[in-house]
Amino acid sequence: MLVDLPRLQGDDATIYQDRARQRDRMVVRFIAAFILVAQTVRIFLDWNVVPDLVRAGLPYRFGGLLCFTALFAMSFLRASSAHLHALTGAGFLAGSAFMVNAFAGIAVQSQFVMTALVIAFLLFSPLSFGRPLVLMLGTMAVAMATIHMPMAGLETVNLTARLAIIGVVCGLALLGSRTLERQWRRAFLLERNLARSHEDLRRTHRELAAAYATVKATQAQLVKAEKTAALGRLVAGVAHRLNTPIGTLVGASSHLADRTERFSRTVADGSLRRSDLARFLQTAGEASALVLDNARLTARLIDAFKQLETNADEPVIAMDLGRFLAGIRPFLATSMPPGIALVVEAPAGLTVQGTPNLLETVLYQTVGNAVQHAFPDGRRGTVTVRAGTDGEGGTVLTIADDGCGIRAEHLEHVFDPFYTDGHIGGSRGLGLSIVHSAVVGPLGGDIAIDSRDGHGTTVIIRLPPAEQSSECPAVEPAVP
Repeated sequence: MLVDLPRLQGDDATIYQDRARQRDRMVVRFIAAFILVAQTVRIFLDWNVVPDLVRAGLPYRFGGLLCFTALFAMSFLRASSAHLHALTGAGFLAGSAFMVNAFAGIAVQSQFVMTALVIAFLLFSPLSFGRPLVLMLGTMAVAMATIHMPMAGLETVNLTARLAIIGVVCGLALLGSRTLERQWRRAFLLERNLARSHEDLRRTHRELAAAYATVKATQAQLVKAEKTAALGRLVAGVAHRLNTPIGTLVGASSHLADRTERFSRTVADGSLRRSDLARFLQTAGEASALVLDNARLTARLIDAFKQLETNADEPVIAMDLGRFLAGIRPFLATSMPPGIALVVEAPAGLTVQGTPNLLETVLYQTVGNAVQHAFPDGRRGTVTVRAGTDGEGGTVLTIADDGCGIRAEHLEHVFDPFYTDGHIGGSRGLGLSIVHSAVVGPLGGDIAIDSRDGHGTTVIIRLPPAEQSSECPAVEPAVP
């Protein structure tokens, strides 16, 4: 409703009061300047029409102009803000009284001046609504009805009518002031609410930034802890995998040393028989073969373990992935056993930033892992290597098979070094660990695996885009 004014409290009330005083000074300044200009122009016009009458009322006109000039100057003084309404009312009444006296001798002119004063009276409605404005307009209304209107020759209208006329004008001015005040307060509250919202957003942004920094620090600590845990698992895996062949080596060597010592004593005693020589030679041959086999197994394990450390000195280049896959396809096809098909799909012009040897290792190990584990007992199937984009400028390389899949209890350990399901003979459990180390390390990507028991397996490798260059060199894959 128009009669309801939004309430202001605390800092809002103080800030709005300062703005309202500044606005009131602007309103008084405008009205005073408007009357000064209008009356000055009127003097020049009347001088050409009725110069005698102008000369007769000229002192009063100058007196009115002086009052409105003082009112205009007063609006620039901050000291006047506390009593702005009282000073404005006094200045307006004094100036208008001079103007009415200046035209008192001309009935038509004096009534015209009275109408102009009523219009000026309405122009005070943009002043801030409140008790000072009500007192100012009420005093002016009574003064104009009892003094100004009789001076203008309107004493023929009885006092009640004059008060009613000026009262209506006063009421319209107050209604306009209250309406404008309501709109100004609503706009002010909206502005303040927006300012508070912006401050809340800035504070939330600072809190989020601090939280993000905390998360990054925590993430770094978790990565460090994960690396430590992974190193522990790796050491445990190495110890476990090397324990059997080394234990066999120690046992065979100890047994051979013991038999050699006994054989030496027999020879020293001169009691050597042909059968003793034959048994020693048989034992030595068996022990040597056992030592050699386990030494070779240990060497292979160590060589495979060394593959976990990628070559950081290899140059990183921009590679045309489609041409690279087309070049490596024949070598991958030769590793496919009978009954397993290989499909390679890659669009032309797809480039990645990487090292050729590492990418070859990733493909050989991933495809080899699928061939070895996904198709047991001569099962037939297909291994598909597909390259594409991820919609964010990166490249997605997928190696999928339609084999037996991976059981849920094994899925979370597929990237752990030396982890196998124990059902496939000859597996060292290093293939996907090598792939993971290469992808998240020098290749700068990430890797994930999607599989369900009996529904095949898909390895998803995301690689960063290549840096812009004029040409991507053709990279020929090495012969495996």
